[in-house]
Amino acid sequence: MERYGISEEDSNGTVLWHSLNENGEIGVYDMKFGNTIIRNLTETDLVEKKKKKLHEHSVQHINDPKRGQKK
Repeated sequence: MERYGISEEDSNGTVLWHSLNENGEIGVYDMKFGNTIIRNLTETDLVEKKKKKLHEHSVQHINDPKRGQKK
């Protein structure tokens, strides 16, 4: 993440948002590294894959009152 000015200390980012196509594939990510937010990262931008975590969602129905609420 050197090209974005991200230090080694902050190199393990948090996914804020990601796209998802009909095939279940992620196209781009918005991520936070320390205090820096980088938008529209592709998987090839994320060179360091050594600490990749499994990321899953349950189905969110449009009328669910809990939808959009933070835990």
